[in-house]
Amino acid sequence: FGILGVQLFKGTFYHCKGPNILQITNRSQCEADKKNSWINQKYNFDNLGQALMALFVLASKDGWVQIMYTGLDAVGIDQQPIENYNEWRLIYFISFLLLVAFFVLNMFVGVVVENFHKCRESQEIEERAKRAAKRQEKLDKKRKKMREPPYWAHYSHSRLLIHTVINSKYFDLAIAAVIGLNVITMAMEYYMMPEELEFALKIFNFFFTSVFILEAVMKIIALGFYRYIRDRWNQLDIMIVILSIVGIVLEEMRTNVIPINPTIIRVMRVLRIARVLKLLKMAKGIRALLDTVIQALPQVGNLGLLFFLLFFIFAALGVELFGRLDCIDHPCEGLAHSH
Repeated sequence: FGILGVQLFKGTFYHCKGPNILQITNRSQCEADKKNSWINQKYNFDNLGQALMALFVLASKDGWVQIMYTGLDAVGIDQQPIENYNEWRLIYFISFLLLVAFFVLNMFVGVVVENFHKCRESQEIEERAKRAAKRQEKLDKKRKKMREPPYWAHYSHSRLLIHTVINSKYFDLAIAAVIGLNVITMAMEYYMMPEELEFALKIFNFFFTSVFILEAVMKIIALGFYRYIRDRWNQLDIMIVILSIVGIVLEEMRTNVIPINPTIIRVMRVLRIARVLKLLKMAKGIRALLDTVIQALPQVGNLGLLFFLLFFIFAALGVELFGRLDCIDHPCEGLAHSH
């Protein structure tokens, strides 16, 4: 396509630029007026290098329309372009886009992905063996625990009742309903709302915070602090409770005696939205999706490091090549410098 483009368009992308070019048809007429100039397009097909650059822009599908219309308008060497002079040249540009920009590039990506999967197969064999060993270890621990009496076997009647309540599905549904109501009340805030509504929302915030504190206390009593804190979702719950308490304390301390930075108050109010995350604990489908994302993070991290390395190499190379380059003319689009 590069060689074909040179044969079709070499020397034809020049055009006359000036105040009055309506009657201009060729280069000699253009240069007869000193106010005019005979200039070339930034992307052209005068040689193979320029052609490959223009085709690269076409393949990126960004700015390709201007190159295509310039090719359609081209009349000949030293001839002023005429709009849509040869529409049959569309075949050249459209065929390149279909074959290269869509088919070949996607095929290249497909080959890379296929080879990546082949490399992953050998790694997955080792990972399967590790997962099988972990499953066996967990099964052994479960069998050992099944032989032992449950941790709540020696609980008092009141503590056992609390343990039964927190493990009930209705308890989770009640907490989910409270979180839903909390989200609704947070959505009711708006700019310059009346004092009555602001006071009501404040009371609601106290109520919801009290419910979350009660939930955490009941779970700590029923499970024990160490068993409670080992669960990551419980860690999220206790963090939300702490943030809620700190937010309420800071709002109540906002007086002339103890001035509090308003930004801190706003940040604490924004952090209330974290209460919605408590719903994730009850949505098993979303939790499974999050677990999948977390398992994929190591591979994503490796790809991120590879991208960073490539960007760093080309950034350093660009500074060395173009950092001290003076741009007075058209390569830098009128910028005084390139760095």
